[in-house]
Amino acid sequence: MVSSTAHVILDAVQLASEAEVKGLRQLTARHPDILKLELTLRILLTYLPESLDPSLYTGFLSDLVGGNLNVLDEEEPGLEANNLSETEARHRVRSLHLLQLNGPELPPEGSVDEFTRFLLLRSHRIDEETGSLPLLQNLLKPFLERSDYLRTWAISTLLPLLRLDYEYYPQRTPLYSLRAFEKLEGNNAVYTLLSGAAQSKYGQSSSDIGRDLRGLVGPWMYGANSRKRRKLNTDTQSGNNKVPPLKHQSSPEPEQSDQSDQAWSHVNTWLLELSVKDFKQAVSVVEQWEGPKDVDYGGWDVGVQTDNELDSQKATVWYGQAELAILYCTSDASSQTFESMHLVLERIAQSLDLPKPPGLTGNDIASYRHSIPADYFECLSRSHLLYENLLVVSNPITTPSRESLKLASLLLISAATLQSIQYPMTFKKIANLSLFETKLEQQTELGKLLHSVQTTQMRDEKRWKEIRSQLLSLRCRNSTNAETTGFHSSSCRGIFYQVNSIELEVEVLKAFLDAGCNKLAVETYCTPQQHPLPMDTVEKVALEAALVSYDNASNGNRNRGGVKRASDILTAFQKYFPKSKAFTKASALLSATHSLSFYSLILQHGVPFQPVNIRVHPNPISLIGKVLDQNSKSYTKLEDLIEIGRNFVKAGLLRPAEAYYEEQSGSTERQIALIERQIIAMAINAALAEGDFDTAYSYVVNRLSQLGAGSSVDPDDDITWKAAYQAGRAELRSTSGASELRRLEQRMELLSQALLLAPVSEIQDILSTWRSCEEEMNVLLTKETEAEQRWDDRGDHKLPGRYMTDEFSPEPQRPPRESTRNAMNEEAPMGLFDVARGAASALSKTAFPLRSPHSAKVAKLMQSNIISEKSMNSSTSSLLQPFGGSQHEATPGGSESGDGRVRKRDVVSNMVTGGLASGIGWVLGAPPVRQDQQH
Repeated sequence: MVSSTAHVILDAVQLASEAEVKGLRQLTARHPDILKLELTLRILLTYLPESLDPSLYTGFLSDLVGGNLNVLDEEEPGLEANNLSETEARHRVRSLHLLQLNGPELPPEGSVDEFTRFLLLRSHRIDEETGSLPLLQNLLKPFLERSDYLRTWAISTLLPLLRLDYEYYPQRTPLYSLRAFEKLEGNNAVYTLLSGAAQSKYGQSSSDIGRDLRGLVGPWMYGANSRKRRKLNTDTQSGNNKVPPLKHQSSPEPEQSDQSDQAWSHVNTWLLELSVKDFKQAVSVVEQWEGPKDVDYGGWDVGVQTDNELDSQKATVWYGQAELAILYCTSDASSQTFESMHLVLERIAQSLDLPKPPGLTGNDIASYRHSIPADYFECLSRSHLLYENLLVVSNPITTPSRESLKLASLLLISAATLQSIQYPMTFKKIANLSLFETKLEQQTELGKLLHSVQTTQMRDEKRWKEIRSQLLSLRCRNSTNAETTGFHSSSCRGIFYQVNSIELEVEVLKAFLDAGCNKLAVETYCTPQQHPLPMDTVEKVALEAALVSYDNASNGNRNRGGVKRASDILTAFQKYFPKSKAFTKASALLSATHSLSFYSLILQHGVPFQPVNIRVHPNPISLIGKVLDQNSKSYTKLEDLIEIGRNFVKAGLLRPAEAYYEEQSGSTERQIALIERQIIAMAINAALAEGDFDTAYSYVVNRLSQLGAGSSVDPDDDITWKAAYQAGRAELRSTSGASELRRLEQRMELLSQALLLAPVSEIQDILSTWRSCEEEMNVLLTKETEAEQRWDDRGDHKLPGRYMTDEFSPEPQRPPRESTRNAMNEEAPMGLFDVARGAASALSKTAFPLRSPHSAKVAKLMQSNIISEKSMNSSTSSLLQPFGGSQHEATPGGSESGDGRVRKRDVVSNMVTGGLASGIGWVLGAPPVRQDQQH
């Protein structure tokens, strides 16, 4: 029976649906004119079970395509279609709905043969029905050599998905079907393929990420061009009637050579993002993967040269740019990170045949000098370090070249140097600081660095010497000598290149002194023949450092704390600046501060005294007054207090602050004399406040008067007379056993001193005090005269032959005194007012030749004061006695006391008499007084 065409087709469909490959082979061989290749492939695509092992029919497919089907001597099997009529058979054939050998996922017709299209469609149906990718591998592998397109598709689509779900991460639930995975593009595909290694619960070791790049991403990139063409075809077919959009003429998009380059750029972006999250893992990628040329195709690419291989050099350069870019992304600044960066630079240099970067050992760092041309630095911009610009092809910082690798090596050497100084800084921050920051920013960072070092390298002079050398290299590492480069050049791009060598040396010297390395500072900046700094700069810096330590001190003792550090600095540099006025002043300041430290001193609001209070105080001498107020009996240490005041003057504290460096007008000796009088006056007031009149009197007589006589006293000086006046008006009991009469004499003596120096406006008050003292003296003299009279009367009652009828109370024994009162009791030939007026005139001319002309004012005032004759007679005879005059004169006509002492009031009386005789005595007819009679 001859079968019709419809019956043969139905028989083939039945055999295919029942997976009778052998019967189908026989049927196809018997009817090759009916079961042609396309029809047979459509029947197989539509009805052959997808779960059937491809190994059972790949041989049949191979023979079918190759035309090698042979008829076997076997009877045709009895099939159901044989029982149908021709009409029924045709009707059933029309209702078969065989699948076409085309689809949106396939390339255009004509580009590949129908058998390749069948295999692709069969693969998708198997995946959709079974989800078993190994079946696809068994189906396609025998036919890879027949079609480049099929090979490309199998390598770029099937192989990555097969490895992802079945070989590398079998424990993970599959995420994509074959059709869905085929549609992945760009970042989505890369992130999907590398998602397993990025998740620690799936990654087995640090080498997984390199394996995935080699075995997943690399094969996927193999089909980049095919995917591009498919996408273009799809867009063309779906938009034949659409007008393409016009590009903006002012901003043309950069041209790309092919989709492969763009695809690899997604890997570079992924690597850059990974470096931000986990720099260590990104370095592992560089270590384990050599770039786009390092791909594992699983043997499926044998004998085939692809576009990827032809463009691998360009893709490798782009990958090198990504490797270089990751250095500028990490925020880690550990030594391990810098070692990893060095490894990355070595891999870049090796893959692109560039010079090998220098090592990170001590010798390599010390000897490294770069030779980057200046014009390279001029083309750099801060925007080149922005994250979004790191992978731009035109970026001169990250695009691999000799200059960019030298720059990265320079920055890495700087980072390693900072790490050794224990001041870590990120790679990107170093790049910004050395390339784009201002001089102020670099100076600020240098100050922070030195401050940080001081906390860890205190007093280690050997280490500080190394740090100085390292800082000089951080300023400049170009081929010229950094030591002799005073100012920055365009190629001297260290991280401190804008800080000139003088400024850097100044900061280092300050750090030496702050760390207490005074010996090293002297050896480095004072003893060499070639001084790194001018000596006047060294002097200024040393003095500033000493004053900073001084200002930060909490105790004034020069044997500890900040004052000790200041003293050590001055001592170390003193011999190199023997004529320095600034050093002399600073030494005087330390001496004064040290002396003050032995006294208790509290300032306002209970704040303890600190050395800096001396320098900032508008009137440091007032601190001595506080010392006298807060320390009992401190007035007895007058020499110590005066020495403090002298040092205040020598330190220039009574002048503007710039007097440390500039000499102002004025006499230091004159200031010292004035300060001494002020301090003595303060001590006098302190002694009076504590009831010690004898010490106050001694200071006025023995110290204050001698200072006034030994120097030219300012007419406006009110220190001396006020001190004498305060002491003279003090009504205190004697602490040395002196009589009240003697105390009054001392007070009147002090008042006479005040009267001679006080301004006219104050004389009236002094005279009032004087009169009060005189009245007290008159009362005491009257009592003494009465006591002497009673004593004489008692003696008369004890004459021989006389009976003692009256009992006398014995008077207390008194010290022998003068008994002559003639000068006080005699009556004058004229009114006492006239006598006093004449005496005052005479005294103004002859009595006090050594006194200031101010005594004439006193005489004039006395003439204008209307007082009683008795009071004036007493005042004149006592008030105008010479301060500190001779104590060896005797009262004329009077008797001397038993010890030969002559009372000063008697001396005054004699001088009054002498003045009368020499001044107006000739009017009265008095004989002239000879000089020998006065003695």
